[in-house]
Amino acid sequence: MPSENPTVAPNETAFCTLQTRLRLKHIPALDGMRTLAVFAVIFYHFGFEKSPGGHGVMLFFVLSGFLITWLLLGENDRTGTVSLRAFYARRALRIFPAFYTYWFVILVLLLVTNKLVPWSNAVASFFFVSNYYIGLNHHSANAFSHTWSLSIEEQFYLLWPAMFLFLRNNLARLMRVLVALIVVAWLFRIVLCIGFGVSSSYIYVAFETRCDHLLVGCLTAVLLRRGACRSLWEKATSHAVMPFLTLGVLFCSIYFGGPAVTNYRETIGFALDPLLFALLLIQWVALSDHPLWSWLNSRPMRYLGRISYPLYLYQQVTLYPVRRILHAQPVWLQLGVAVAVTVGVASLSYYCIERPFLRWKRRFQTDAPPPLKGAF
Repeated sequence: MPSENPTVAPNETAFCTLQTRLRLKHIPALDGMRTLAVFAVIFYHFGFEKSPGGHGVMLFFVLSGFLITWLLLGENDRTGTVSLRAFYARRALRIFPAFYTYWFVILVLLLVTNKLVPWSNAVASFFFVSNYYIGLNHHSANAFSHTWSLSIEEQFYLLWPAMFLFLRNNLARLMRVLVALIVVAWLFRIVLCIGFGVSSSYIYVAFETRCDHLLVGCLTAVLLRRGACRSLWEKATSHAVMPFLTLGVLFCSIYFGGPAVTNYRETIGFALDPLLFALLLIQWVALSDHPLWSWLNSRPMRYLGRISYPLYLYQQVTLYPVRRILHAQPVWLQLGVAVAVTVGVASLSYYCIERPFLRWKRRFQTDAPPPLKGAF
């Protein structure tokens, strides 16, 4: 198995380092990015309204599209095709055990404590269509409402592999199709928002209005596999300060775009910000050994990234009770205890539920990811 910290030649460019890292079975910096994404959500739900929780979800979307496509590209290179059966088996073993355990645990807790069960949302969540339930109905926060993002991901997993299978042997065409779909999604959001006055709550959770965020990740993987836009990647990874520029533009988009432009999020932010996250993904992977960014590879960041899925599941029901119990204590103590409880519950889910099923998942896995094309 390749090392997680490959030796890099002193004169090797950051982009060549990027290629080396993308050949690994596991890329530590991506775990660090998952940690940042899930804690943006945790801090927002804890009560820090300035935390970009929605952008944490967006980062998950871009990461998912990238990783799934990169793995499909690798399988196609090695076998000449893609097994849909194996793909869906891997996804089911990754998603379903932890999710349905959470679903039944919450349902039982609500019933035994005589709390109101939001049955409509619970049923929609069970079948991974809660995004449309929330988008078409008044949104009220409950233990199932945050599963809208999981619904979008499952709907994406249902559709994307078949499209990839059809276009897998012509990456140039696949790239053009992805660009076209992304542009169509941009225009569709604008038409819904400005032309038809569709509510921002629907645009925020519907698959057809958010699928381009996953597709941006897919496109990034295809571009890298083809060796396309090399000059862009090289410039973007040429120095360790480059991610700060990307973060600066992202910060301005998140915090100043809305006040400056009406319907900014739906018309501009949802188009621009996923592209910035994709660029940041490449920069952080390429530069993650630099002292400015090596914290992404640290053990705590990697561990929290590894359990980011159960962290996302359970934070919806662990944060508020801790805040309520410790309401008289300083906020920093409330936050520390709430995070500790959430990490503890997520760790229990990971080791007791997820890991046993992940061992089965290996039966459907192929070997290491593909090398990038082109002379480097």
